[in-house]
Amino acid sequence: MNEDKEAAERQFVEAYHLPEGMARHEALERAARAADALDHLPLAVSCRIALIRSAYDLGRYDLMLAPFAWCGTAEQRDATAFDEWETHSFDWAHKWIVSGLIADHRFTLAQIGSFVDQLAARYQRLGYSMQPVHGARADLAAHVGDDEAYREHFARYLAMDRGPMSDCEACVIEEQAGHLIRQGRHAEAVAHAEHQLAQETGCATQPQGILTTLTPAFVALGELDRARQAHVVAYRLVRDDMVGGYLDDHLEFCATSGNVRRGVELLRGHLHRVHHSTSPSRAMHFAAGAALLLSRVSADEEFAVPRDGRTTVLSAPELRELLEAQALEIAGRFDQRNGTAAVSTRIKATLAAQDTIPVPLAVPVAAPPVPMVEEPITVADPVELAQRMCDAFDQGEFIVGMRLLRSLPEDMDPLLPESLGALVAARRATASGHMRPKAEVVAELDAAIDRLAACGEHDLANRYRARGAGLRAEEDGLAAATVIARTCLAEAEVAGTAYTRVLTRLLLADLLADASDSADAGSAGDDEAAYAEEHGALTAEALELAESEAPELVTRARCDRAQHLASTGRLDEAHAEVTDILAADPSTSVRFDALRLLLKVQTVQGDEDAVRTATEFVTSFSTPRGPWTAEAHRQRVASVERLGLEAEHLVELREAVTAGHEVGVPDDVAKACYALAGGYLKSGRYVEAAEALEEAVRVIESDDVDPDVVVPVRYRLGQVCARLDETETARRHLEAALGLVPADEPWRRAMVLDVLAGVLRRLDLRVEAASAYQGAAAAWQSVSEFAEAAGSLVEAAAALPNEEAAECATTLTEAEALVPSVEDPDHRTHLTARIAAIRAFLHVQAGEYAAAIEQNGIAEELAAQLEDADWQTFLVARGARFLLDSGDPVNAEAEARRAGTLINDETPPQILGDIANVLDEALRAQSKPTTGDPLLRALATRLED
Repeated sequence: MNEDKEAAERQFVEAYHLPEGMARHEALERAARAADALDHLPLAVSCRIALIRSAYDLGRYDLMLAPFAWCGTAEQRDATAFDEWETHSFDWAHKWIVSGLIADHRFTLAQIGSFVDQLAARYQRLGYSMQPVHGARADLAAHVGDDEAYREHFARYLAMDRGPMSDCEACVIEEQAGHLIRQGRHAEAVAHAEHQLAQETGCATQPQGILTTLTPAFVALGELDRARQAHVVAYRLVRDDMVGGYLDDHLEFCATSGNVRRGVELLRGHLHRVHHSTSPSRAMHFAAGAALLLSRVSADEEFAVPRDGRTTVLSAPELRELLEAQALEIAGRFDQRNGTAAVSTRIKATLAAQDTIPVPLAVPVAAPPVPMVEEPITVADPVELAQRMCDAFDQGEFIVGMRLLRSLPEDMDPLLPESLGALVAARRATASGHMRPKAEVVAELDAAIDRLAACGEHDLANRYRARGAGLRAEEDGLAAATVIARTCLAEAEVAGTAYTRVLTRLLLADLLADASDSADAGSAGDDEAAYAEEHGALTAEALELAESEAPELVTRARCDRAQHLASTGRLDEAHAEVTDILAADPSTSVRFDALRLLLKVQTVQGDEDAVRTATEFVTSFSTPRGPWTAEAHRQRVASVERLGLEAEHLVELREAVTAGHEVGVPDDVAKACYALAGGYLKSGRYVEAAEALEEAVRVIESDDVDPDVVVPVRYRLGQVCARLDETETARRHLEAALGLVPADEPWRRAMVLDVLAGVLRRLDLRVEAASAYQGAAAAWQSVSEFAEAAGSLVEAAAALPNEEAAECATTLTEAEALVPSVEDPDHRTHLTARIAAIRAFLHVQAGEYAAAIEQNGIAEELAAQLEDADWQTFLVARGARFLLDSGDPVNAEAEARRAGTLINDETPPQILGDIANVLDEALRAQSKPTTGDPLLRALATRLED
């Protein structure tokens, strides 16, 4: 029989530790039946209490009724079968039952009233405060629309003293805030909850409950920053809850605050609720909130809705119609039960909610694609339109040229003379190079060049072949591109116009400038200085030739010369040149290049005017919008980051995200989000930083993006998630980053490994954590970063499990060998102290108390040298523990009292507790009184506070 009971107990423990869900609930039911079969009443009680909690977690109050009734009968049979926690849990479950039945129209008001009376009788009999009883009566009255009864019971609820069965203070404040908001008393609601928002709470539903409740109040008061923060913080805390509440509130907020795209993202993560909600009330509120959101969504949007193992694709109107009908149908059932129209009235109000003032969120999301409105054709004759377009491009007015090009439909090209048609085709190819695959664009350009040559336009053909070299560089590499550009220059020298001779020099110079910054040395030679020298010579030749024969290209040549000056470190000269160019009111093309260069120069110089130049650059090229807009924002993002001003320019960085989504490429969005996250981090806004980085991840996951973009995003997101205690998510992002780090970047690999190791340690994967730290140490050593390597090895030793004492000692020896190479004396001292502290622990494990006390003393002396008061106090208290465990309570008491002299107002509670515990045990070991000890009393008072 004992073996059967032990097997049943094991069955319960295994079921209890399964993940939340129906599988766990069913396993607990089987364990309960096994306990019943053995008449093992205490185990059967434990099973039923676990089943009540499981039903609560599932949102299935109908499943709670059977174990709840069973517990009532078992309590009458033998109340001693319930331990203290189980008794508390059963008492508390009386509140859950009432709330659950109110939220389920399948139970009558009479049944609910009976449970409320049972709740009242039980709490009165046990001497509990009646506050929860009045709370339950207020909830029921509010549900059925009895305003008078609601006001009476809610007033009593607030007036009553709290008791052991009362909800936490934060939840009570949430109720009060909601009560005030429903009356339109928004400022009072915020003021009432203000204090609680600054407090830590152990409640599983806070602070997300208060923040969600206050969000509409913040909007009504125009406190948009607080509304934004309340939404993003609260939703992040509930987003993984697949059955719980609050989701409808966030859907309604997104629908009415100008954040429909954000709302759509939220909805897509919870489409299972359309057909599989666990509670009628939650299903109704979700359906109403989602239907409201869908009323603002394009009819073209589609949603994959799961049901019974299959997926049905519904358009936004179809899903809205389904959910609206669902919400009203459930509301009707509640009203039928209640005999009022209160629930339907509230649901109809939600469905008709009007837009509020827009609330900007942490990061702009991509808007749905909007077809580009074609520019009106301002000239009826396509030949004249085409010629004007070509002239605009030749004159450097590329924005005008783009507008005219969009006004000339491709199906009109056959109406053009062959040479003009070929020229337009060449312009179309070069103008769309940023939007389409480069190979496709190059093929179109080659065809247009062949057409120009066939028409006898050899100079134009050569000119566009030179322009095409820049496009080919992305496909074939800079070496191949420079070969083409040199060939074009040679041909221009033989038979080209002055315009083409200048242009081919400038185009080759641009390629050489890129090559000098690249590892692709190519046929021009491997010496970077040679590239720079040739670049300078070409720009000088181009400027001289332009001044004498092609004056329309003078400012462009000067701009290239300024670029050469900047690239060779002559920043002041470059600054003067480009400023002079801008003062001369150049063409749009030159102005674009000049502003971009001026911004780069000012940024490198750390000039505060860079911010003004960035604003001018973006403003000048934001209307009409195009790839030039994305480039302007791209350069401003780079400048803001390099100057370390992300926190001061959050608005501008958000604008860059929007521009990247609209007219840029995935890299633009990811880089802007990364910089925006940096600004949020500097402002202590970690949740918003995570939101920005997650937007970057969404973008880069859908496109082939450079690892130099992906790795920093994943790495920073892993750090932020770890900071937010989202440890598994942090691990996922860090491992993704690690897999993308190039083999020739050990320093970056080391950084990722160090952070990943810390995350693995928090997940209690100690062996894996130690391995990651050791990998980081090896990478640090490969780049002669010995201080970092020693630190990683110390962390590896600290992470190892207790049973790996030998490996821990070996790792400490490796770290100790690196310490002399650490240049910073304080860092050297800190590492030495850590090594001694860990060795002390190893000696204690081996029962070598004298050696442990010696090593602990060394660590303590070094901590005192570092003036690290908390660490010193901890080590003194630990030394007291070592003495006590070695059988020396007298000296243990003395050391504990010495630790007491080191505490201050900032000493953490954990250290205070350690001192109190070891002192109490040392006194008892000597048969000394503890109740009147002044230090123990002082520590107890501090801990209670």
